[in-house]
Amino acid sequence: MSITIRRGKKRASIGEYLGSLWQASLDLVFPSPMLCLVCGKKLARGMLVQLCQACLEQLPLVGESFCQLCGRPSRPSSNVHCLDCTGTKHFFLRNRAVGIYGGPLKEQIQEFKYHYNRRLCIGLGEVMGLVARQRGWIPKDAHLVAVPLHKERLEERGYNQAELLIQGIERVLPVSVLKRDCVIRRAATGASSKLGPRERRANLRGVFRVPRAGEVAGKVLCIIDDIYTTGATLDEMARTLLMAGAEAVYGLTLAIAVDDQDLLGQVQGSCGYYQS
Repeated sequence: MSITIRRGKKRASIGEYLGSLWQASLDLVFPSPMLCLVCGKKLARGMLVQLCQACLEQLPLVGESFCQLCGRPSRPSSNVHCLDCTGTKHFFLRNRAVGIYGGPLKEQIQEFKYHYNRRLCIGLGEVMGLVARQRGWIPKDAHLVAVPLHKERLEERGYNQAELLIQGIERVLPVSVLKRDCVIRRAATGASSKLGPRERRANLRGVFRVPRAGEVAGKVLCIIDDIYTTGATLDEMARTLLMAGAEAVYGLTLAIAVDDQDLLGQVQGSCGYYQS
């Protein structure tokens, strides 16, 4: 009499079942080759992130010359601060961005935000962590904190992309991370893509809350987000954290906007930025 095991609606023989167990054991000892999360090609041995070298080289990374406050790329001969930051009171000490919001990076951000590609988001978080480590962008004693989503947006999307980026950063960089609910978003502000800088700041005023001030009091914090556009979100969250007793607040974003289309209301060149 043959012994069978149900696998869903299909009946599998004991031989097939044991064979699948054997294959699973082999996969543990000899795992399948890692594939690039962007192009699907086999990753070279020793790669520290889940993107191949060719896809990494296509990312429009921010160079060595950038605004020392917001991190927006600038010409080498420009001032230390861009004109936008010169005329704006920031509550964060500085923000640093890994790449320019354009080209492949813009497509990849849209992929993980609107097409539910969580693995890609974590992989780009790994890139964030490596770049931040090489450039010393995260203070040694800082705790990472994700920009929170409102509960309605979180239920709609199913995840917070900033938290996934932190997961990627944690894979390549030893960091401390605050609990998810240490900062909450008390209201759904709606899309801000059609708002100018002033309107964005007014729209975000008072939107964040720290339920338990003791969790942030006296701490150096580094806010993680996917895109820096006008800085309104980072500023309002930093202001809220400082009011709750945080010692200092920094920012680290995957990308930073430089185009008129993404910087609605700002004149290209006013910040002294350019795309190379």
